[in-house]
Amino acid sequence: MRFHLKKIIYKNNNINISIVKNKTLCCHQIQNMAAPIKWLIITFFALNFNLNKAFTQSDPKLINALNEQLIPLKTVSEDLDFMDFDPLNSMLKEKQIIALGEATHGTHEFFLYKHQMLAYLVKKIGVKTIILEADFSGSQTMNDYVVNGKGTAEQAILEMGFYGITQEFVDLVKWLKAYNDTQLPENKVNLYGCDMQYPVYAAKKIKEYLVQNNLITPALSVGFEAMNKYYPSLTGKEKTAISTTITNLSSLKFEDQDTAKNALYKRDLRALQQFADAQSKGSSYKQSDARDQYMAENCEWIYQYTKQNKMMLWQHNQHISRTKSSTGLIRMGNFLAETFKDKYYALGFDFYSGAMRSYDLKLRKKVDVELPPAKIGSSAEIFSKCKVPNFILDFKTASVNPIVSEFLNGKIQSVAYGAGFDKGQTPYYLQHKLSGSYDAIIFIRDTKPSIDMSTQKK
Repeated sequence: MRFHLKKIIYKNNNINISIVKNKTLCCHQIQNMAAPIKWLIITFFALNFNLNKAFTQSDPKLINALNEQLIPLKTVSEDLDFMDFDPLNSMLKEKQIIALGEATHGTHEFFLYKHQMLAYLVKKIGVKTIILEADFSGSQTMNDYVVNGKGTAEQAILEMGFYGITQEFVDLVKWLKAYNDTQLPENKVNLYGCDMQYPVYAAKKIKEYLVQNNLITPALSVGFEAMNKYYPSLTGKEKTAISTTITNLSSLKFEDQDTAKNALYKRDLRALQQFADAQSKGSSYKQSDARDQYMAENCEWIYQYTKQNKMMLWQHNQHISRTKSSTGLIRMGNFLAETFKDKYYALGFDFYSGAMRSYDLKLRKKVDVELPPAKIGSSAEIFSKCKVPNFILDFKTASVNPIVSEFLNGKIQSVAYGAGFDKGQTPYYLQHKLSGSYDAIIFIRDTKPSIDMSTQKK
């Protein structure tokens, strides 16, 4: 790689360099520079050499090494065939928390594969608790559906504060209900949420309790009313009313309930406290940090509440990451990995190209959006060159190959979409070590958008 040194300014120990790629900078020019400038130029070349090395990692040796270690996925479909997971069976049986990520919130294949894996974990590994990136209080309605058969899946999903209002997810919870219908009470699978972004669900539940027990007051009603509104649009007076209400509710004991209901009500109240604290952080960066901390706290609480049953988590890739993000955010998975050590297993999802179901902020509705192919040198671009289009790569077993081990432990970029992406928008890539973020990766080469629940015939 050649560079042309366009301009150097060295003044009062401050150095500013302007360099143009693919132009020539001769060795004798560097040799004749002042020592501080010479050191900086050499450092620049060293950094760019390492960066260039990362961009050539899709060489035949690496691809061949990956091909030898990957586990092909033969059944990314609605058929619940478990043969793809046999190589992971003995290892997953040793885990208590198995976290499934996703690179977007609107990918058809991600929903299908999670359905397959959920069924496998329930039937073969003994998982009895599912925790979603959904509201803690609102998800209790869905749990009542899958465990007790109350209501419908379509009604319950609307109360979850969940991005996955899709036909794929409706099909999943209907399968889960049908499975539970065949089980004794102690063997039924329960479904929870761990999020706390939407106070409306916990507020509704607690307010109903207060009304039933003649404990509601005008001041509390003002606070509850404010919780039904979009928080950034609230006035200072309304925010104060929320804070005051949550403080006043902290003395509630819920002692007239049975032990299990008492604990859930107290956790609903804790979710309100978490929401208020996260919103008080000011910057979106600090709010995101607090959210992940509280989701981890809620997962740990659910783990103890369910008597330490094996759990499956359903979250975005960034939330399940074992380590801090490239911007320094401490993620939910970081907290859980510290608590559960090697009993925590994180499976990230990656893909090369395709489309997603995305929420369009301008149109205020979901639309199908084509996504650009993964950039050269990213994890997905490298995985796309492997011999099979869809596969699992378990990092522990794959790392016996030194070439794969070096790849997994080197910094690389991976794409990270959320619930929304607009055509023409620049994709967001996180920089990380794959082995630091996850224990395994699930790769799908080409993807389709998820299907809206409302588009299906009832």
